[in-house]
Amino acid sequence: MNNKLNIPEYEVSQFNLLFREMVEINFDYVRIRGEISELKKAASGHLYLTLKDKNSVLNATVWKQKKNYLQFNPEVGMDVVVAGKISTYAKSISTYSISIDKLELAGEGALLKLIEDRKKKLQSQGFFDDTHKKKIPYLPKKIAVITSPTGSVIHDIINRIKDRCPTNIDIWPVAVQGAIAAENIINAIKGFHNLAYDLKPDLIIIARGGGSTEDLMPFNDENLALAVHYATIPIISAIGHETDITLIDFVSDLRASTPTAAAEKAVPMMIELEKIVFNVTQRLNYSIDNNFNTINKNLVNLSKFLKEPILIISSFKDKFKSATENLSREWKNLFQKNFNKLDRCSLLFRIPHNNFNNHKKNLLNTIKNFNRNINDVIDSQKKELNKFVRLLDSNSIHGTLNKGYSIVRKSKKIINKSDLINSEDLINIQFTDKVVELKIKKIN
Repeated sequence: MNNKLNIPEYEVSQFNLLFREMVEINFDYVRIRGEISELKKAASGHLYLTLKDKNSVLNATVWKQKKNYLQFNPEVGMDVVVAGKISTYAKSISTYSISIDKLELAGEGALLKLIEDRKKKLQSQGFFDDTHKKKIPYLPKKIAVITSPTGSVIHDIINRIKDRCPTNIDIWPVAVQGAIAAENIINAIKGFHNLAYDLKPDLIIIARGGGSTEDLMPFNDENLALAVHYATIPIISAIGHETDITLIDFVSDLRASTPTAAAEKAVPMMIELEKIVFNVTQRLNYSIDNNFNTINKNLVNLSKFLKEPILIISSFKDKFKSATENLSREWKNLFQKNFNKLDRCSLLFRIPHNNFNNHKKNLLNTIKNFNRNINDVIDSQKKELNKFVRLLDSNSIHGTLNKGYSIVRKSKKIINKSDLINSEDLINIQFTDKVVELKIKKIN
């Protein structure tokens, strides 16, 4: 019995605090593998997960501020590896969980299986069928591009379209990697569909450069695939390199192997249009000449059957002359009419310098406005950052020490209660400039 009396006695909160310190010290940062069995999205923006294996479960949390840094959105059934800190909670029922900083699928095999499962699901529902594919316009008046505003992709597309056949281009900048990328692209698709009729594009290109399977996961998002499928504007997908194939490639109306190839599929070459007009003109002229020669030959042949009497001959000569004049006049009118029509058609394929200059000015103004808006956002973010830096500095340990406070430590642990120290203990007192080591002689 006396031995039992020597066992330390703790209050519940005191024990929970010691247990928390022990857990957080020994498991400061860990990686844990498991299957997501439950997933709850709180109104605050936090995600609450339950990880499991064959024998146990573990609660996990993705805080709102960390969610935007995830490479993909977690889903029930995913086999994942999470990294973060173990924390405890002991206000009502003592529990512990992991606060997730990083989330990744357990190996590329699991990632590919997830993509394959989604592909089979959408394919079984008929979303990949050719009957749903919309025709790509031959000569679109306006092309919308959904991609990152930085990098070579957007410049490749703009330059390629400009070289082939100058066309109006609307750019919707989005994130093309990370957990928010799929939602950004969905909002861009909806945004173009919600424009007024005269502002809507005739074609949408969704593009990004190459990357790993994990980097391209936003384009394997099921909700994004459905948004592309249900879009009423034709969509060309140009994701990664030629060997990279994502879910939206199957549901889009046309897949391009690269962003540059998407630009080539979007517009024809101007020289090809000029050849078409030239060939049409040649065929029209040949047809008119051929018809005229045929009619003239027939008239000559018919004239041979005229009778000898002068009156009849004279009568037929007058009729023939009249018919020839009418025919010549009609032919000239027809020729002039078709020539004017052809000339008007040819104007459609010429580059209107005035319109081009106006569009160029509009584009330059748009770029200026875009740069000004970006600078305004950067200035605003800098001000916000400086405010938080000042707030952080005022609440930092160095700031607290400058206010006249000091920090007492024992064995590198901060002492905030007198019952945590005993006589003969060595303690450190940290001031703003130095650390003083003291030995406790007496506790009053």
